[in-house]
Amino acid sequence: MKNKVQRFEKILKTRIKGREEQQLLLSSEKKEEDRLVDLLRDLETKKKEALLSFGLQGKEPMTVQEMWFSRKAIDRVESNICDQGDVLCTVRTTIEVTEARLVEKHRDVQIMEKYVSDLVDEWKDTVLKKEQVELDDIAGIRHCALQRGPA
Repeated sequence: MKNKVQRFEKILKTRIKGREEQQLLLSSEKKEEDRLVDLLRDLETKKKEALLSFGLQGKEPMTVQEMWFSRKAIDRVESNICDQGDVLCTVRTTIEVTEARLVEKHRDVQIMEKYVSDLVDEWKDTVLKKEQVELDDIAGIRHCALQRGPA
């Protein structure tokens, strides 16, 4: 019984380790999500600044080439915003999948913890019953010896 308990405790430890790995993965994915959200905010700010700058340039005389370069800079920022938005969507999808796996791993760990706990309780009950039988045998032997009287 002791070997069975030890075997299932090892299985439990591996499941706990798997759950911890999923937690670390989720943590890193959430950090990546936060980084991308901050980057998108910065890009939106750059876009607003570029649009404002482009609008202010209209008051000054400028060549077609200068206007084209200004518009191209705005297009680049918009393109970067789209690209980073796509990456953010991918990361969020990955986070959802990781969260689902984490819930599954957590459920597996809870099931194993309960099973191991039940095994340990069963093992303790068996040990206590054996000890009680031994104590009863000793008490019976002493009782019989006292019934016969001193030799």
